Amino acid sequence: MSVKIGLAGVSVMAREGRETFLRYIDAAEELDWDSIWFSDRIVGPAWRMDPIAGMAIVTGRSETLKFGTGVLLMSMRSPVTAARELATIDLLSNGRLVLGVGVGQESPAEYEAMGVRKRDRGRRLDEAIVLMRRLWTEERVTYESEFIKLTDATIGVRPKQANVPIWMGSRSEAGLRRTGRLGDGWLPTQITPEEVAAGIARIQEYAAEAGNHIEDDHFGLQINSYLVESGTVPEHIKERYLLRRRFDVSPEQLNLLGTPDQIMARLREYIDAGASKFVFNPACGADEMLEQMRLQAEAIVQPFHQKLVPLGA
Repeated sequence: MSVKIGLAGVSVMAREGRETFLRYIDAAEELDWDSIWFSDRIVGPAWRMDPIAGMAIVTGRSETLKFGTGVLLMSMRSPVTAARELATIDLLSNGRLVLGVGVGQESPAEYEAMGVRKRDRGRRLDEAIVLMRRLWTEERVTYESEFIKLTDATIGVRPKQANVPIWMGSRSEAGLRRTGRLGDGWLPTQITPEEVAAGIARIQEYAAEAGNHIEDDHFGLQINSYLVESGTVPEHIKERYLLRRRFDVSPEQLNLLGTPDQIMARLREYIDAGASKFVFNPACGADEMLEQMRLQAEAIVQPFHQKLVPLGA
């Protein structure tokens, strides 16, 4: 098993403008972060940059950073347009794309804005995954459903990777089933180590039923993180920056908070549960982001990437 740690927080920095965003990309590469991850809300209250446009900038700015979406809302996007855009980005980055996909939020506003019925989101996502893979690998695609019709369609470009990895973001039972049937990996959020272990077991059951194979090291999660060299995490960080979508568990159970030793111990619980790919979302504003990137990279990321942490301990 190979532990890799990527970085979120893109929109926090991009909102500050071009130079700040480019410094963020440069710092991520210099500090040995594995990858940069973009979230996706087409319509919503928070400021977010477009993930596909953002990944294109990473492609041109960096040489080694992988990049991905956590997650792209393919239930609302055209699979044909997305397949072409993503194939282009993967080709020009020399195969650095990891595609995370999901069905979207519970609020109906975004579906209405995109002209999509919320009740169709699961079927639309399933169809998008299948169609994108066909458009990436077949010369011409003919397909017809309730949502789309293709006749001898070709997007004219192939991704660098023969099989662009598609990871799922949901932790619902339907999401676990979809991951098992169609996924190459799993990247949920707001999840405990115990739930990670249970989710992996369910996914592997569904994968076996569907004849799908998911590599053992293709399981991970997105998680908020804040490191202090000593003492405790400031209360304003907990109040302002931590996700609070769940009230059945404490913030300490869903986030990586505290000193290097505390974060490392919690991370080991996730690794022992079967996760090996992580996306850290530094729980801070733009004024602290570069410092948190440095602290977390030096204390956590680099020891794992340089294989200085014994995984069997």
